[in-house]
Amino acid sequence: MKKRLIAIILSVAMIFSATSLPVLAADEFTASEITLNTIGEKVIQGLVGVITALIKAPNKWLSEDKYFETTELYDTKTEFVDDAQAEYWSLGYASDTLQTGNELECYVGGSLAVTKKLATEVYDDQRVRTVAISDGRGTHVFVALDCFGFASSEVYKVRDMLSSFAKENNVVSINISSLHQHSCVDTFGMNGDLVGALFLSPIRNILGIPNPSGQNEAFMNNLYAKVIGTVETAVKNMTEGDLYYGSVDISEYIHDKRDPQVIDPNLNRFRFVPADGSTETWIVNLAIHTVGLGAGGTSVSADYPYYMEKYINENAKANFMMIQGAELAITSEYGENLVVDPAIVEKVDEGYARMAAYGAKLGEFACSVQDSKKIDPILNYATSTYLIPTENQILILAGKGGLLTNTVVKTGLWKYSVVSEVGYMELGKDIAVVIAGGELAPEIAYGGATTKEESWSGEEWNFEPIKDNVDGRTLIVFGITNDQTGYMLTDNSWRSFLCENEEIVTPGPKAGSAFATAFYGLLDSVR
Repeated sequence: MKKRLIAIILSVAMIFSATSLPVLAADEFTASEITLNTIGEKVIQGLVGVITALIKAPNKWLSEDKYFETTELYDTKTEFVDDAQAEYWSLGYASDTLQTGNELECYVGGSLAVTKKLATEVYDDQRVRTVAISDGRGTHVFVALDCFGFASSEVYKVRDMLSSFAKENNVVSINISSLHQHSCVDTFGMNGDLVGALFLSPIRNILGIPNPSGQNEAFMNNLYAKVIGTVETAVKNMTEGDLYYGSVDISEYIHDKRDPQVIDPNLNRFRFVPADGSTETWIVNLAIHTVGLGAGGTSVSADYPYYMEKYINENAKANFMMIQGAELAITSEYGENLVVDPAIVEKVDEGYARMAAYGAKLGEFACSVQDSKKIDPILNYATSTYLIPTENQILILAGKGGLLTNTVVKTGLWKYSVVSEVGYMELGKDIAVVIAGGELAPEIAYGGATTKEESWSGEEWNFEPIKDNVDGRTLIVFGITNDQTGYMLTDNSWRSFLCENEEIVTPGPKAGSAFATAFYGLLDSVR
């Protein structure tokens, strides 16, 4: 046991040394540096893998066969139709705070920390926003959480809690998205007591005692109740109206930190206009990390979406909901034209004020969108369960320590996969939506993937861009929806976590191809 604990300490030290290394652009590496980084990662993964193999897996990690034999899956398919069955859409909206007043007893998401990363102050609200929408053939629910992440295991839990209500009200699907704020209370679980998890998990797993994650039980119970409440309210408050789509280019305010340089340059807006003249509801989709306060802080904030909503509420008098896009390594670009409120600077600080101004700017962009399409009331929807091979031993180690709340199955001797979900949706005749349970590389959706010549592995990415396979529809990505599996790279853009950030928080180098294979299998089954 003593040797095992020493090895665990060593592996943890390597984890933190890896994540603290500077990130360089791909073209700054020589051939020898690429070789050194590649070998270095394999050595560390091997060492951590040895330690991980010595720790018993939690009892809840079933074998692949056992999991699929005993688990009721949420795979869903509506009939895919090409013509509207109703004259109008029906839509309902609800929102509520997730805060309990006891946030200072909770861990903050965003990044791993050796010390206990408990919240020290609360800057603004953390909310749930819910839309229920129907084309006349059944209701689909979309929930957006101000949070760092929400694993599929949590999504399933909420669906189970709502199962009776869903049957009684013809709710066909329930989808839960994370806005991925790095400064919200930890709902994903990975930002808990790291040292305690690593030292005590071997004993707990042997005894069959569940390992605690970074989740706060009281906060999570309140979250479940608030999500259920908003779903019920949104469904019951549905009203008829028209749905419009439009977009505006915000590329000036977007920065892609990683090659290849591919982004969705648009802020996409779905605008529901009720026939009775009541409050409009806007669903805004864009791909920008919500990390305006950094990843390692202990202040609770909903980041720029809070100020987007504030601007839209005040200037358009509309309900607000945001869903992240394909945001792999895409972050904010504040620019020089942001007007910072001196009152916010005085109350908090310059960094928070700049984040607030950025959110207000995005809210201004949302208000500037011109509706380019009236969307026929057609909502075709399908989801499928699939497995992501998890070769990242660091994540497996975290999982065995209780800090990974995703559903994990055993696929062989010391081999594991994360259970996830992929989805495809069509809105009207002209919009296609990819539903991804992680931070999708935009090139998987839009093209421009790393070439064989650019790849460290010298391999091609052998999947066509999704946008080329949706019959000319405008392609939108709903990212970090129904799971949070971390980064989903193209396989050939995998480098090394010794020089990149993304590789440290992803199931492994096959995440991208596992997603693409599952997505195209789903698409072929409905189109």
